[in-house]
Amino acid sequence: MVSTLFDELGLYTTEVFQASREQVIVRQQQELLELSTPVVHLWDGILALPLIGTLDSARTQVVMENLLQKIVETGATISIIDITGVPTVDTLVAQHLLKTVAAARLMGADCIISGIRPQIAQTIVHLGVNLSNVTTKATLAAAFTVVALQHTGKSVSAASPRARTTRTTHRPTKD
Repeated sequence: MVSTLFDELGLYTTEVFQASREQVIVRQQQELLELSTPVVHLWDGILALPLIGTLDSARTQVVMENLLQKIVETGATISIIDITGVPTVDTLVAQHLLKTVAAARLMGADCIISGIRPQIAQTIVHLGVNLSNVTTKATLAAAFTVVALQHTGKSVSAASPRARTTRTTHRPTKD
């Protein structure tokens, strides 16, 4: 009788401990998801969302929420979604990207998808995904300089060689 009671108490303690550990793991996974999808404020009115790693439904939902929140906070009119670090794009990932673009447009921001490598371009074409309504660029730099800055009416120019090499030196005077 006493041993049965101890067995049940031990089992209960183990179950409670295991449940609390599972809650900690789920919370940590959620925090990692949020940290792995940073939205970077590149320029006045321009955001970048560099994606690295595999995209699944849960992660793309976090991506969308983070991007939309940052659009609201900054009033950005351009969002660059960079998929350079995404190893593969399948139909589901492409659909999620299109939904993110559509949601950003509803918030008043145009989206550019950058980082489309040749293999991903071929996959998207083979899958029959229609990106004709989305501006795309091969690199984040191209998306930023060519499209985003033009949309915002800004430009970047190189400094003149003279301006870069001019230095002020102080020479002590002799009395």
